Amino acid sequence: MCWNIAARYSGCGGALWASENNDPVNIHSIYPQINYYTFKNIKMKKINFLKHTLVIALILTLGSCKKNDDKTLLQANQPPLLTEEMMSEKGANPDEASIAENIGMTGNVVSRSEEDKGNEHYLYTESNSSGKNSILVYEVKGNGSLKLNGSATSGGAGTGKPLGSQGALVLDKNHKWLFAVNAGSNTVSSFKVGNDGSLTLAHTAASMGTKPVSVTVDGNILYVLNNGSDNIHGFKIGSTGTLSHIDGSTKSLSGTAVDAPQISFTPDGDWLVVTEKSTNIVSTFKVKNDGSVSSGTFTPSVGNTPFGFDFARGRFMIVSNAVGGGAGAGSATSYITGFNGIPKDVNGAIPNFQSAPCWVATSKHGRFAYITNTATNNVSSYYVAPWGGLYLIKSEAAKTDMSPLDIVVAANNYFVYELNSKSNTIGGYRRTFFGGLEYINKVSSLPTATTGLATY
Repeated sequence: MCWNIAARYSGCGGALWASENNDPVNIHSIYPQINYYTFKNIKMKKINFLKHTLVIALILTLGSCKKNDDKTLLQANQPPLLTEEMMSEKGANPDEASIAENIGMTGNVVSRSEEDKGNEHYLYTESNSSGKNSILVYEVKGNGSLKLNGSATSGGAGTGKPLGSQGALVLDKNHKWLFAVNAGSNTVSSFKVGNDGSLTLAHTAASMGTKPVSVTVDGNILYVLNNGSDNIHGFKIGSTGTLSHIDGSTKSLSGTAVDAPQISFTPDGDWLVVTEKSTNIVSTFKVKNDGSVSSGTFTPSVGNTPFGFDFARGRFMIVSNAVGGGAGAGSATSYITGFNGIPKDVNGAIPNFQSAPCWVATSKHGRFAYITNTATNNVSSYYVAPWGGLYLIKSEAAKTDMSPLDIVVAANNYFVYELNSKSNTIGGYRRTFFGGLEYINKVSSLPTATTGLATY
């Protein structure tokens, strides 16, 4: 218990303990006209009163303990400095274990040959071309290299320049369907994913706004973020990939020209989260049983220019803070979203000393977060502690080509890929112990407006 309530009654002698000084008072000496039955009634009422008092106290105590538990979570005894021992989690860090699984006994990387066709993992990006948007399909080889495996028209048009958003295309949980925005024609498209990674266009629907830049999916519900009209809109996904509009799902963001870059469901699917760069706001929307959402709750961000985000350990939202692109001013913040949907930062905005950190990807088990720094052409790595505390591991975990944008961690939790807008390349890396990244190779000659990454 967090606090105690003392209440005593003498059931044998008929003495009530006075609340001021605990001195016994004989009730018959005060009220001699009270008979036995009257006294018994008074006695029972007093007992019932005390019972109710204790019940109320218990409820208040549990509520107080819950608040203290949350406080303890957010204000845990967080070590001031990050150590390898801390990251190893006493040898039980599953994200570190997945690295070990990919390394041989001699320390050399174990990889399948280029010709090995047993590898069934793919990576997708979209051209965002202004005339005809298309989705590019890459096969992820056993050694982490990428091989172009065709493309599919998207049923819409792009804008002809990078969107400056995270989540322009997304796979469902079972990687049976892929969804993508067509920012130049204000539509969203669905694609059936074949066993060989190929895509078949299933349906294209109006985004119910202008300049859709980001999509997110949970079960059979899809939501799109319309950057140009500052709103969100939802769809029900049919068994054949059809996108049906959800009544009551179109909701406005906190204002106009908020420049929102990403929308995403929380891991439990109960909330939608949108970051707003111009207003320094994190918006949340409660998802109802019918797929519609309530009006937004708008919370000031901890760190300026909140941009991309991903979830770690199933509950913590890791958000990059671009800080207006200020030189060396970048940071990232870990948030926890409670039952009211209001994000609460765990340990503030943690600097990475880089410029324009924008896109975020977390490892499979959520122990590590990787953030691309668009203005300094590199990737930073962070460790996410069990209580959600965020710790910078390496300010520069890897160098990249020019202007890195989107970043993803592959399905094997070992390879990492990032998209470079000015170099028109995708760089590939392998994760190393304690948040490191080791360069593999890259693919070149992407369309100049290429946007978004999704992989399985």
